[in-house]
Formats: sequence, structure tokens, C-alpha cells
Amino acid sequence: MEEQIQTSPEWGADFFGTLNQMPPEPIGLLIHVLEAMGSEPAFRAARREMLRALELTPGARILEAGCGTGVALPDLVEIAGPSVRVYGVDPTEAFLEAARQRAQGLGVAHAEYRPGDIRGIPYPDHFFDAAFCEKVLLHVGPAGVALTELARVVRPGGRIGALEWQPHFALSCTRPELEARWNGLLRHAVYNYLAAPSLAYYFKKAGLQDVRTRVYVAEGERLETPPFWRAFLVDQLPLFVGAGVLPMEEAEALAAELQALDAEGCFRASLMIWTAVGRKPDARS
Repeated sequence: MEEQIQTSPEWGADFFGTLNQMPPEPIGLLIHVLEAMGSEPAFRAARREMLRALELTPGARILEAGCGTGVALPDLVEIAGPSVRVYGVDPTEAFLEAARQRAQGLGVAHAEYRPGDIRGIPYPDHFFDAAFCEKVLLHVGPAGVALTELARVVRPGGRIGALEWQPHFALSCTRPELEARWNGLLRHAVYNYLAAPSLAYYFKKAGLQDVRTRVYVAEGERLETPPFWRAFLVDQLPLFVGAGVLPMEEAEALAAELQALDAEGCFRASLMIWTAVGRKPDARS
């Protein structure tokens, strides 16, 4: 029997809240983008530092809320050891299936992925030693509800982490109107555009202590290296066209502009990533 994810009228989400109703083609394209994004060096460095800051011990139980396709799993196992017990929740069935296949392919015995929402996690109080979310708070909210729920399921003294990115590209472009259209589209496509630079505020409002934040910069000088830049800036343009938020002619013009700059060795792009880690108060706090 399929598990039903309960919703609340004050909750909000962008298009990621409707993925189960989408046909396979755009879902496959999103998975392609998420995989490329997860392996981009700055994103991976930020994730690994955040996971280390959770101070996981052998056999620890850790929750990834909004786990997507399970991109974080290899880093979790490498950092926390093979005995770590990984639990992931996500509302999108196609993502969960990809995460399960990843765990099976890696031979990770203690990995469980099930339907769930970060604002209503299907586990009891104090069940986990630590919890984190990655690229979630910009898509769903309120952030305070999500982080309070993460704190609920983590034991006293356990740590909670988050990784978010600012959906704005510093982008080489000889046609400023295309750059403005692209970044403006991204700003309005996500639920919480300021989630990344606001992490410290959200963590402290959720009652977390010893909050530490870090900033990373992802930089690209070629569309193909790493493949994230082409995946996000070119390959997924048909998704925005299909959603009716970007005219076909503008998508084609932007793709042609970026590929021409790349062919001349003049493509440049960057974006900013934030992480935060805080500790749930224990009885002595």
C-alpha cells in the first residue's frame, strides 16, 4: 500500500512538489541534472565538509530529508564508515527508486529510502543521531517548520546540517537580456530564493546551538568540465520551455550563446553555495 504524505495548508513548494504527476521524460531530465549537480566539485566539497561536521560515529543513524536520488550516499559511507545506517525520505517516487538502486549498486546494507516530506518526517522523536538536507529548503517551506522537524527526530545533542545554493549564475554572456531573463526565471521558479544566505537565521530560530556556516563558490570555464554546467544551463532548457516559463526562441538563443562562448574558450560561470551545521540542545543546555 502506497504511503500518503500528509500536507498542511501553510506549507509551500515550487514545481518539485508536483513531480509525481509529471511524465517520465522531464523526470529523467531532472535526475540527469541532479546527478551532475551532486558531483560538481564545489557541491561535493561542501557536502563532505558538512557531513564531517555532523561528527558521525560508527553505526550512527543518519537521516537525509529530501534525499533525491541518493547522491550523498557514497560520501556518507566514506566519511562515517560502512556501518553507518542511512535513512532517506523524499516525496518523489522516481528519485527514491534511483536512490535504492544506488544503494544496491554500492552494496550498502543499511540504507532505507521511503516516501516522506521534510516537514512531516515519518520517524519517531529522537530516532536519529544526526540529520541533514541538501538543496531542499529553497524548494519547500517554511524553513522553520522543516528544521524544527529535523530537530524533533534527532536525539538531544545530535547535529543537524543543511546545504543550499543561491539560484543565481554569474555568467559570461554578450547578450545581457538573455542573462537577465535566465536569472530572473530562476529567482521566481524556486520557493525560497534566499534560503542559502539565510541558513544561520533559520537554524537559530529553530533552537539549534553552536551554528556554523560556510560559503563555497562553484566555478566553471568549460561547459563540459564538469558536466554540471551543460546539464543545468543547456540540457534542462527544454524543461522550462515545456513548463511554459521560457519561450523556445529564448532558450535556443541562450543555448547558442553559451555554446559559442565555450567554443571560443570564453565561457565562464559561477554560483555560491552555503552550508550550516548546528547542535540540538541536550538536557544540560
